[in-house]
Amino acid sequence: MLLRLFFGILVAFLSTFLCFTILHFSKVNVSYANGSNTQSKEFVKRVEKNLGLDKPLLIQYRNWIFKALKGDFGVSFLSGERVLKIIKERFLNTLILSFSALGILFFLSIFLAFVEYHFKNSFIEKIITFATLNFFALPPLAIALIFIFIFSFFGHFLSIGDIEFKNDFFSRLKHLIFPILVLVLSHLALYLRIARNLIHECFSQIFIQNLYARALKQSDINHLVLKYCLGSIISYFGATALNFIMGTYIVENIFNFSGIGFLLIQSIIYKDFPVVLALLFLSVLFATLLSFLSDIISQILNPKLRKFSFV
Repeated sequence: MLLRLFFGILVAFLSTFLCFTILHFSKVNVSYANGSNTQSKEFVKRVEKNLGLDKPLLIQYRNWIFKALKGDFGVSFLSGERVLKIIKERFLNTLILSFSALGILFFLSIFLAFVEYHFKNSFIEKIITFATLNFFALPPLAIALIFIFIFSFFGHFLSIGDIEFKNDFFSRLKHLIFPILVLVLSHLALYLRIARNLIHECFSQIFIQNLYARALKQSDINHLVLKYCLGSIISYFGATALNFIMGTYIVENIFNFSGIGFLLIQSIIYKDFPVVLALLFLSVLFATLLSFLSDIISQILNPKLRKFSFV
């Protein structure tokens, strides 16, 4: 568990360095952020010098990483605001979207896994497998376009576009429906497969077969199976946190959702180094923290998993 935490921090440093290197050698420049592509070379060089972008790559990254370790992520090249302030303004939107979708995925995967076991080799199981695999095969953009086309007759009830969360619950909900649907359907087949394998394997254990021999109620057996498998399922969800977060960022851009992902892509386009590196660094650390917490929870639920831990 501690080894995973260490590698997560290492990945945060490596990913920021790779991203910084790619942006450094890309043709995009923050000087063109105003939308004009006709800036003079003298103007571009002057902007780069003022921002410190004319220094060697390793020196720029060294200066940034030393400040970041002190909690100073600098200011945005585009807006001039503190990077942490910009992130705080959009963090809540992404947090609500990602955790809502992840929570639905968690419970839906477990529910469908039990349904598939109790209706094994039936038409219901084939329908679930067919639907989830087809959505998994489609890119998020295609799923988004399908739902926009199908539900377009609802008018303004389901909104798409920039969002500023208000205290009105329904105002939040109508902006979240489409992104959550795309996130859930694009990941459901993968998470369902894991939950199904764990739950089906648990049903085949000898102690579960003994419970059937004792004529225990099916609901009680389901409860014991879930309790036995829950720790492993939570551990897997935590291990895939980074992949899910990056998927959330993509969906935010599809729906023009004002979250961390939308900010990240816009910052990459205009080579806003401080914002890009801070978002990437904090995203990897946040995913590592979720993975670490999921390991702790899984070990509490299933003490047998402690023998595989490095604590």
